Amino acid sequence: MTDYGSMTLDEKVSFLKHVRIFADTGEVFLLSLATVLQGVKAKPQQTILKKGEPGDAMYIVTSGTVRIHDGSHVLSRLTVNDVFGEYALIDDGSRSASVTTEEESYFLRLRREDFENRLADDPGLARGIMKVLVHRMRDMNELEEKLAKSYIKIQKQKEAIEEQNQSIKEAKDKMEEQNFDLLHLNEEKNHLLSVVVHGLKNPLTSSLTMIDMMLNDPEKACEEHRDYAGIILNSLQRMNKMINQILDINVIESKVYHLNMERINLKEIVEKISNIYKHTFDQKDIDFRLSLEDLHAELNEVYILQVIDNLVSNAIKYTPAGKTVSIDLVSKNGKVLIEVKDTGIGIPRQLIPGIFDQYERKKHHLQQLDPDTGLGLAIVKKYVDAMNGRVWCESEAEKGSSFFVEFDLS
Repeated sequence: MTDYGSMTLDEKVSFLKHVRIFADTGEVFLLSLATVLQGVKAKPQQTILKKGEPGDAMYIVTSGTVRIHDGSHVLSRLTVNDVFGEYALIDDGSRSASVTTEEESYFLRLRREDFENRLADDPGLARGIMKVLVHRMRDMNELEEKLAKSYIKIQKQKEAIEEQNQSIKEAKDKMEEQNFDLLHLNEEKNHLLSVVVHGLKNPLTSSLTMIDMMLNDPEKACEEHRDYAGIILNSLQRMNKMINQILDINVIESKVYHLNMERINLKEIVEKISNIYKHTFDQKDIDFRLSLEDLHAELNEVYILQVIDNLVSNAIKYTPAGKTVSIDLVSKNGKVLIEVKDTGIGIPRQLIPGIFDQYERKKHHLQQLDPDTGLGLAIVKKYVDAMNGRVWCESEAEKGSSFFVEFDLS
């Protein structure tokens, strides 16, 4: 850094010639002006001018950089040969902005008193000052124009946001109205469900009583009929358990289902379902095979019975006569794995990802064998999820499909 306080008059005059404000000023006047310019040294981040304070001098940057700012908002930055505070040469009004150094800097300071004393000697100095002021005013006009355009743009954006907010509010109001209607419909559905299930309860109880009488009186039924009655009894008992769960007043009113989980012998469950369908397998000439390990898991009895029942029923529907349906129950990596496999013509690959979606299965081209709404597989997925299990499907063209159900091993 050069200490301009130690410069000779000739060196100061040579420097002033490169300052725009003195471009129209003669060398004789510059020499006279150089005698009154004061050298100023400033440290980094030192405030030179403070907004609101009275001004009495102009500064010329001879080395370093300063920022012109209003608080934390930086208006501009000035460096060598730039001037600031020139308004103070015209009047004694307060500073319109603050000036702070960004590095060690040097300045030449011209006081208003010295400027006025020499102004009459050289009109060119006045023209130089006027040029700088006009340039600053043009800069301000450009800034105001940009600000005006920004304001218009912001106003348009504000109006667009207000329109969006209004649309969102209208959509919210409509959604709240629809939600109210859905809650009302759900209450009506629960009431209707309760009425229907109560209506089923009496004939079901009567049927259970009649079957029980038949099984307990050997003279009223032959051995084959007793076998049929046993199958019917098992089905009616399952229906009775499911109805009892639906009738649970806590489920209907709170709409939150709390499953009763217990330790279930899965081998016995599979065997029970298999006995129900043994006559169906014989009638359709389907070879039915079981491979069951003695395994247990924490499950809901009604749900797991329905899951196995639906999968076996599904396998029967899509297995042609003379083919095979098999159920495997194994333990693998700390899990219980149930596989129900048919030997139909398989499921197209593109349908497998949505196979458990409600009504998806009816799109399958096997529908000519036995049309299916797809509701059974949707129920399987829902029940398995409710018991914290996992279900998936694998299929190969012309070789059949396998449905897998997995639970934690108890």
